[in-house]
Amino acid sequence: MGRALRRHQPEFVLYFSAPPGSEYQVTMWLPYLERIGRPFLVLLREPEFLPTVAAATRAPVVFCPTLKTMDEALVPSLRAAFYVNHGAKNSHCIRFSQLTHVQLHHGDSDKAPSANPVSAIFDKIFVAGPAAIERYARAGVEIPAEKFVVVGRPQVEVIEVRREPATAPAHPTVLYTPTWTGHHADANYCSLPVAETVIRRLLDRGATVILRAHPYTAQNPASARQLARLTELLTADRAKTGRAHLWGAAAGRDLTLTECVNRADALVSDVSGVISDWLYSGKPYAVTDMGVDGEHFVERFPLARSGYVLRRDMSNVDEVLTELLETDPKAADRWATRARYLGDFPAESYAEVFLDAARRQLAPDWTAPAPRDGSPLPSPAA
Repeated sequence: MGRALRRHQPEFVLYFSAPPGSEYQVTMWLPYLERIGRPFLVLLREPEFLPTVAAATRAPVVFCPTLKTMDEALVPSLRAAFYVNHGAKNSHCIRFSQLTHVQLHHGDSDKAPSANPVSAIFDKIFVAGPAAIERYARAGVEIPAEKFVVVGRPQVEVIEVRREPATAPAHPTVLYTPTWTGHHADANYCSLPVAETVIRRLLDRGATVILRAHPYTAQNPASARQLARLTELLTADRAKTGRAHLWGAAAGRDLTLTECVNRADALVSDVSGVISDWLYSGKPYAVTDMGVDGEHFVERFPLARSGYVLRRDMSNVDEVLTELLETDPKAADRWATRARYLGDFPAESYAEVFLDAARRQLAPDWTAPAPRDGSPLPSPAA
């Protein structure tokens, strides 16, 4: 393996370690890493990702189960390592101090994990917009300003933008994207326990629903049951009305998130990165408040200011759906929010901002980062 990689002369590595079902974190970045135009490799730490990742890129994909195999794969031509999460095994690669280590993340959201203190161990942190930098500060995470690079969110470049408020459609298509329950209670934003009310109200209004659940949903048995109940409702309504609802593989595998966004007139989402991507479209969205924050919800999750907040008890569901699907009083507010969360870059060259920033890490005058001072690294978080 080492000999073949040395012949390939990769300039950067995309390093990936994650739980099962996380392929989307890396496959969303592969088209843009290929557009950098430099040879690279993908290094996986778990074998189950090999088929999916290898099918998604022309770059070499290697599985390194041990530190010894990593030593062989990380050849001298490498200048930078890119990461898409805060996986615990990232530290196995960060120890290669001759590389510039760049965190890309796998989406932008106001979730607590999006301001993970572990980000500080990277040399550069690519973020979608100024709001991400503010998020770290708001969480009390001190990171030097020079580590942040605002690059936009290149994946949204193919989202269709609706700049003028649309006439309320008689039969709207609504994308519903519940997130998962998370690893910790304070990061549980999942609305599935109360989602049946929303879905029934949408069906009552003649909406077609695209139900795209988080890939980790099945990890929680209760969430899996709640999701199954929603699919039963949509199945029954499709048989009764003929409306082309989508769920399961039809919404989560056969269509990309971008394709779902382009098909929908409005979004109902939990606190997640889906809202940031949706924001690029300019279309209205509702966000669920599954905590006990009440009026403080928008302080914790500023992206909600430009959306319509659904209370946990669903006591305002009819009011919110009227605003979301008919009156849309926050239409103008979304454009300023869009710039803060996704960067204020021209649409025709939007992805080039990321590509240029990535190429700068590989510039001919590149020099290795200064050696670290030997102080212990923060404990990596999954």
